[in-house]
Amino acid sequence: MSAPRVLQVAACVLALVVANPAVAAVDVEARLSAGAIETGGTVQLLVEVSDPRGAVPDPQFALPAGLELLGSSRSQQMSWVNGRSTNVITFRFEIGASRAGRYQVGPIRLTVGGQAFRSGEMPLTVTDSAPSTRVTPSRGRRGGANDVASLVMTLEPATPIVGQACLLKVQLIQRVDMSEDSDYTPPGTPGFWSESWGDASTFRGHEGRREVVVTERALRLYPLAPGPAVLSPAHATVTPASGGLLDPFGGLSAAHVGLVSDSLRVSVRPLPAGAPQEFGGGVGDFQLSWNTDREHTTQDQAITARLDVRGTGNLPLLRAPDYQPADFEVFASTVEDSLPRAGTLGAGRRRFLWTLLPKRPGRLRAPAPVMAWYDPQAGRYVTGSPGDLTVEVLSAKAGAGGEDAGGVPAVFRTQPSRPGSRAAWPPLALAGGLLVWAALTCWERSRAPDPNAAERGRLREWLRSIGLAHGPDFWRAADDASYWLQSRGEQVLRLREAISAARYGGRTDQEEDVRRRLVERLGASIPAPPARWTWQAAALTSLVLSVTLAALSLPRPGPEALAERADTADADARAGQLAVAEAAWARLWDERPGDAGLAARLAWSALQRDDVAVATVWVVRGDRQEARDAALSAISQRVRDAGGLVGAPGRALPLKSWEWGLVAFLLAAAAGLARTRRGLSIGLAALAVVAGLWWPVEAAVRGTYELAVVRASVPLPPGDIMLEPGQVVRVRKRVAGEVTVRAASDLEGSLPEGAFWFPGPR
Repeated sequence: MSAPRVLQVAACVLALVVANPAVAAVDVEARLSAGAIETGGTVQLLVEVSDPRGAVPDPQFALPAGLELLGSSRSQQMSWVNGRSTNVITFRFEIGASRAGRYQVGPIRLTVGGQAFRSGEMPLTVTDSAPSTRVTPSRGRRGGANDVASLVMTLEPATPIVGQACLLKVQLIQRVDMSEDSDYTPPGTPGFWSESWGDASTFRGHEGRREVVVTERALRLYPLAPGPAVLSPAHATVTPASGGLLDPFGGLSAAHVGLVSDSLRVSVRPLPAGAPQEFGGGVGDFQLSWNTDREHTTQDQAITARLDVRGTGNLPLLRAPDYQPADFEVFASTVEDSLPRAGTLGAGRRRFLWTLLPKRPGRLRAPAPVMAWYDPQAGRYVTGSPGDLTVEVLSAKAGAGGEDAGGVPAVFRTQPSRPGSRAAWPPLALAGGLLVWAALTCWERSRAPDPNAAERGRLREWLRSIGLAHGPDFWRAADDASYWLQSRGEQVLRLREAISAARYGGRTDQEEDVRRRLVERLGASIPAPPARWTWQAAALTSLVLSVTLAALSLPRPGPEALAERADTADADARAGQLAVAEAAWARLWDERPGDAGLAARLAWSALQRDDVAVATVWVVRGDRQEARDAALSAISQRVRDAGGLVGAPGRALPLKSWEWGLVAFLLAAAAGLARTRRGLSIGLAALAVVAGLWWPVEAAVRGTYELAVVRASVPLPPGDIMLEPGQVVRVRKRVAGEVTVRAASDLEGSLPEGAFWFPGPR
């Protein structure tokens, strides 16, 4: 069957209606490969689903009379653009036309992730012109073979240019039903550089009025020299389902039928003269992009420069351009390929990588390489070069006095390592601040006014009056005092009778007895003064406990013996004995792990061996507790300049443990001072609790992160996105030597355990 002749290409790209577009994260697109075909021809219906969530079922649609579905296929492709992965599932439906007319294909219905999508109708015109999509029978080498099947071999384009990407198609045209798969031998391709054959595809076509089944295989290849070339025939053996064929001259023929295609004679055209000096053998339509792995580095750290060549053409045959930048030394160059699917002429990518070491500090220009290729569509040579890049190169020494003897960073001298030291404990500081609140409250209670002072003064006045007065004044004061005692529920009936008899009956002989009894009763009723000393003692105790807890919450230095050993190791490093110093640092870490300064030294020693992955491991280990350690911060910047720590988790608020403790203590104490203003006091107390618990909670949460560090460049399936050395990924699960990791918010894959370092216990 000859290749289809497309009269009109009209893509119908439809924005599909989503049930709830506000939350839709899926993009669905449907289109026809052509808007008009001839009777007997075929057209492809393409349905692409981008970033699906969950399983994707087959699209549903109905075809009008006159159109029929000949075959379908499904493919999946993942790409990585600007740090985000895109997953695209493509459905291809081969639609044949049996009679002329104007048709509407669709609507296409699809349900993904609980959301329904529906496209509009796509117009298709079928004409009665002589069909160019019909199968062209081959001249078989056996008389009965053409009645059963035949092999047809075609090349697109038919007369290629040297180096041009071509597509060789071999079609097995079956005119009867077959009982089993065919035995196929591909053709030879001398004079061509070829890749692997694509997967076989099967569809239905028409040969005159006869319907046939076509099995097609395709191969991408490239002619290597101009002049005539011959592709040898393809061979196949098929078995008809009837078990044999009736031959009017020889009876029943053999069950197996051998097929041989015609050989294919190709005239390869030479490339035009006048190729530019930068011509690297490319033939096709390409675009160039130029970038580096980072925009700043230090003079002693290399960078990676990447030239990406994207487009359609002979990407595998492209030669790396000559690249000798003036401000950089070129140490190595490699090539990475991301080619289209086998058996297709789609777009791909070829990446050229150079490892560059700056020759001097400053803002250095990284000029882009120049490439030239031949564009067969335009019929001319094209020369291209992306824009140059600027790289900020810092001095290997961090300013004046940035390094000590032996190249050891000066920060190691100003920030010595102290293994075994303990970080501050903010919850204790929080408790100390709350005890300040308690001390202030107790002291305020001790200074509170006496509620019985007035009553006590009145009783003392009565006692004085009763003790000094005589006669009517005494009996009047005695009557008032007895009435007060009666109001308090005391039994003073006989006492009041005696007082009434004296006042109103003239009996004054009981004055001394009544005086004595009243003094006793009033003295017993005087309320005791409040015990202020207990509140004062509680306030003093709370204050002492507050100071004690605040002192206990402060950082604690490690043993002096370990500090001396760390200083000795630093001295060995300055003396040029880096291996001895590194071994001593490693032993100290094994004995007392966790010191950020010690981790900084081990990371720096790994950088001296250009081992970015191990340096990243030590930085991650050292950053698990204290934040903003000066030595670790300085080395972390060097590791980042070397390409490490990509994807490492950061801190929400980079405060040290003692700073969190101080904030918690001050907020809790301020809440106690503002206790008379209830709302403000409660707010300050809440902030104090948050500050006191933030550091231990954050340390606990960061301890639950199971991280892994990439040891060497490795592609992460299924999208084959490259993971670089020193990149930090999150471990999802580890099963039987396989590790499933998440490299970005939506990129996940599995690799062997040997591809990673794990920053757990050393």
